[in-house]
Amino acid sequence: MKRINLILLLLGLCWSGIGFAQTTHVPSNDRGDDNLRRDSNLDGNNLRATVFNFGFSGRTSDRPDFYPYEWPKNTGRDYVALVAILLGGEVTAQDGQTIKIVDTPTYRQDPNGNSWNMEPVPGFQNPESDEIARSDVPDSWPGTTEGGWRDKQDDLTDPGWIGSWNGFFGKNIINADQEMFYRTSDDKYTRPNYIPDRTDPTRGGMGLVMDVRAFAWSQILISDVVFYIHDILNDGTKRIPKTDFLIWLADIVGGDADDDEPFVDLQTNIAFLTDADRIGDENFGTDPVGLASIKFLETPGNQIDGIDNDGDADLSENSFLLSLINGDPDTLVPIFEEEDFDPRTIGPGDKIVLIDTSDYSRTVMEYPAGGGTVVSMGQTFNLPPGGITLFEDTLSDLYDDDLDGLIDERLTLHLERFDEISGSVRAVRYINYLAFEPGDVIKRGFVVAGRDAEMSYENVAPMIDESRDDFFDNDNDWLSLQDDLGLDGLEGSGDPGEGDGVPTSGSGTGFPGEPNIDKTDVSETDLIGITSVIQDPAGNIDFNSISDATLWRNFMIPGDFYIPRPTGEYDTWVSSGYFPIEPGERQRMAISVAMAGGGNTKQADLEAAIQKQRQARTAFESDYRFAQAPTPPTVKAVPGDGKVTLYWDALAEESEDLFIKRLNGPFRDFEGYRIYRATDAAFLDAKTITDGKGVLTLLKPIAQFDLEDGISGFHPVDINGVLYDLGSDNGLVHSYVDSGLVNGQRYFYAVTAYDFGFEFGNIAPSESVIKIDVSTDGSIRTGESVVVVRPRAPIAGYLPAEVQSFEHRQGSASGEINLEVVDPRVIQEGHDYQLTFEDTLIQGTVVDILTTKNFTLTDLTANAVLLDRSTDFGTGVEVPLTDGFRLSFVNEDRVRLNRIESGWSDDGIFDFQFGQVSFLSIQGQQSPYDYEIVFGDVGVGTAKDTTIGFLPLPGKDVNFTIRNVSDNIPVQFALAEIDGTDGRFTINPNNANQTDTIYLLEENDEGRLVYTWQITLNTQPVGARNPESGDTLSIILRKPFLRQDVFVFSLKKESESRELAKNQLEEIRVVPNPYIAAEVWEPRNTYSSGRGPRELHFINLPKTCTIRIFNVNGVLVDRLDHDSTLDNGTEIWDMLTVDNLEIAYGIYVYHIEAPGVGEKTGTFAIIK
Repeated sequence: MKRINLILLLLGLCWSGIGFAQTTHVPSNDRGDDNLRRDSNLDGNNLRATVFNFGFSGRTSDRPDFYPYEWPKNTGRDYVALVAILLGGEVTAQDGQTIKIVDTPTYRQDPNGNSWNMEPVPGFQNPESDEIARSDVPDSWPGTTEGGWRDKQDDLTDPGWIGSWNGFFGKNIINADQEMFYRTSDDKYTRPNYIPDRTDPTRGGMGLVMDVRAFAWSQILISDVVFYIHDILNDGTKRIPKTDFLIWLADIVGGDADDDEPFVDLQTNIAFLTDADRIGDENFGTDPVGLASIKFLETPGNQIDGIDNDGDADLSENSFLLSLINGDPDTLVPIFEEEDFDPRTIGPGDKIVLIDTSDYSRTVMEYPAGGGTVVSMGQTFNLPPGGITLFEDTLSDLYDDDLDGLIDERLTLHLERFDEISGSVRAVRYINYLAFEPGDVIKRGFVVAGRDAEMSYENVAPMIDESRDDFFDNDNDWLSLQDDLGLDGLEGSGDPGEGDGVPTSGSGTGFPGEPNIDKTDVSETDLIGITSVIQDPAGNIDFNSISDATLWRNFMIPGDFYIPRPTGEYDTWVSSGYFPIEPGERQRMAISVAMAGGGNTKQADLEAAIQKQRQARTAFESDYRFAQAPTPPTVKAVPGDGKVTLYWDALAEESEDLFIKRLNGPFRDFEGYRIYRATDAAFLDAKTITDGKGVLTLLKPIAQFDLEDGISGFHPVDINGVLYDLGSDNGLVHSYVDSGLVNGQRYFYAVTAYDFGFEFGNIAPSESVIKIDVSTDGSIRTGESVVVVRPRAPIAGYLPAEVQSFEHRQGSASGEINLEVVDPRVIQEGHDYQLTFEDTLIQGTVVDILTTKNFTLTDLTANAVLLDRSTDFGTGVEVPLTDGFRLSFVNEDRVRLNRIESGWSDDGIFDFQFGQVSFLSIQGQQSPYDYEIVFGDVGVGTAKDTTIGFLPLPGKDVNFTIRNVSDNIPVQFALAEIDGTDGRFTINPNNANQTDTIYLLEENDEGRLVYTWQITLNTQPVGARNPESGDTLSIILRKPFLRQDVFVFSLKKESESRELAKNQLEEIRVVPNPYIAAEVWEPRNTYSSGRGPRELHFINLPKTCTIRIFNVNGVLVDRLDHDSTLDNGTEIWDMLTVDNLEIAYGIYVYHIEAPGVGEKTGTFAIIK
């Protein structure tokens, strides 16, 4: 209850505009547990790397199941050995001494072997899983036993968010194709003589808790990029006056590190890891080695120095804020000029500014007339009566050395700041405290005096000293219509703050808060950037023996830049500091890791990497909200003889792109499917489409299907000079047969869903991710849209699945129903299925039209509705797959005459006309039956005595009868005689208007007689006659599927015939025979030595048999027990002996014994 009350208190502070610094932080009980160390592979796009839940990624050792940064994934082509974060702070120890503390992710133990590292906190993973919590593996999330997510257990509406993803963007919001999340704590580090938390004297470290998120998007612009956000909280009770975050990079570009050339570009904040000769290990073959780049997207912010460190006050989207402040922007927040960095000479009467370290407010006063002593930020300044010249320290010391109210202003950072967006150098703004009057007190980040001043756009410096913990929308981009979602960030949950019309910050809580404020708005950090870069020989550090002071001195002092661009095995250390971090305050370090390659030169690869990092920055500046690809379809594969059948679901077609929705664009943007085929897990042989610079960029599909919506051709927004093909309006399908394949060859298939982008937002189409993970032992794990399959012949004696019965039990529809077995493995034998229909009347221009409305497919045996009132009954329209089969219809659009099947029994009779009764306001009912009119003498039939409208139709004897041949029942009728009155159905041969009319009368659903059809004659052909006794008119209708129609059918599953198998034993073969050195279908060698796996295939085998292989001397070499599914008549031999040794070349004899079937012998040759 205490934490719930704290959440409500913080919300109240947000609503009242009070800053976070004025609250008292209550430390959590989050403590690390090294028993919860886990790792997962980040592989949601083209990269693969192992992520560990203690601030580390890449590999911690040479274990084969730990992946350094591999690109493309599943190729074994490595670029980065590790990326890790270290946290440093300068604090006052228990004995009063100033000490340095550096938290490390791993490699450090106390003398007893206990961890001194950052360790994962319980409640952020399923302890029974071997994975980090990841968005695409729900089993990795904390469950009911753990009470759900530890930081969400105080949610008032859904404690623990059990069963929901704890997303960066909010509850169960999955924006990236893959997101990982964990929390780690430094409390295990008990070596320093320092207690960071007065509420827990046993707590070690600095009281820091770090949330880490890893993201991967498959969107083409960032499909070679992964992102990491490190969100560090001071969870102790003590301020850390000087803090520094350090990123450790170790390269292995090209798989060999001895010729690597790492360097850092300070203008773009990118570390590049390159290879000197662009020649890699055996995994690269003859392909040139590319390069890796690591961009520092977000560094910690300094919200106390009075300076716009990141220069965003003058960005076009923020410049309007300058006009809102209460005063002249050029006076209150001017742009730095060169003289602002000159030494400052002051004397009696001049203004000086003192900074209060408790809240960083500024007090303006005059230099004392007789000199004196003043204190600012805990420093004592002795001011002589005659004045003094003060110098701002050239190094970052977090003090205001010249009493102007600004902390650590530096010419290179603030006057000559490189703007990456414009590519130019420009100065930044600062708060001009010397413009205020003596006696004024100015709160941190304000441009008006007064301790009671409230946070508003009139009072706060625009994007100067902004913070993601101040409960204020610094850049004024929160929109109530889109962002008023409440504390959990999820629309419609009814949580605190939702729909209240004001921004709700998640600061100080375990919740994300609403979009575009504090936690969820990266722009609200006054980034200080990279402050030191050091390159050091790899393996030069023993973390168990090196002191924290040495780590701090060697790698964390701002202004140290030792980057000689060496060639060899060097690690790169990049830090950002100093900055203070208050109890309860958060600071962040976010990086993007991008790979590039395929260019003709290293410079071309560098330019490509910079372009990819620009896209990464775009994602960062959009708060990591990026255009989303549709949900991947779930694909299944059916192997066949020389072919593979793929089929998939339609879930992707309901996808919504929340990013484009926020732009007010068409967010239901699914467009189509693409099918890719490859023989390698990296899909390299499908990657044949180059960009504008000739770099292989896109996969070429073997098939593509898109909506018939008028959206086709190439999308106008290019991807590095190549346009995305949106398709040809050929219509959607959900199955595909790929034929002409090589039996035994392993194929990788991916079916992706893509959207049509957003031209007006300059957004290219997005395509769902291809997930496949090939381990070093050769095992394969795929995502839902990827299948691995070998086409093959079925077993000997195979009998395919087939339709067992199909009966039209009721109704008279004339359409066709086809039934196709797509996946024989899941056919349900012994089940009866029923098809029923509903119909409807559609208003026409003359008469209404009776037609099919929907159909329902029911499994009568299982009493289950498989397809409920589906409208997919049109000719050529695909019906969803059910129980391994798919229906298709050839339907009629309405009830109408079948002129081909209808007609007289004698060609010499006048033509007839048939149609729906239409007389004044009377419209006939469209009865879906076939009829037969048989003629005889007058009196053979009787017309009914009735009326139609105002016209009487007297009853009389006539020369014909009418029968409903569909139901074999007589039909009542009326006769309107125009040509005579003798009861004969005739026409005046000389006057086409003088024709008798027959009106059919049939019962409707209520049992009332109603008019349905009418029949007349015309005077064609010339020389014809009227019908006579013995003539018959057959009226056959084309009838859509209507409510009267009921079909029942059953299927027979695939099976085995022993007798047929006996006859097919001679078709057993060994492929290839002879085996010469290698075979194309063999998997890639994943081992560092040896020739890799080999394969010999025995094909056309019975379902169950034993294969014995002998050498020519009769010695048993190996035994294979074959017991397969019915579709698999192949057994693969790894060409190893029974003792797991490689076989010698030569002639071998095989003997196959199949119980109940027979035996077969043969030979094969292995040629060296």
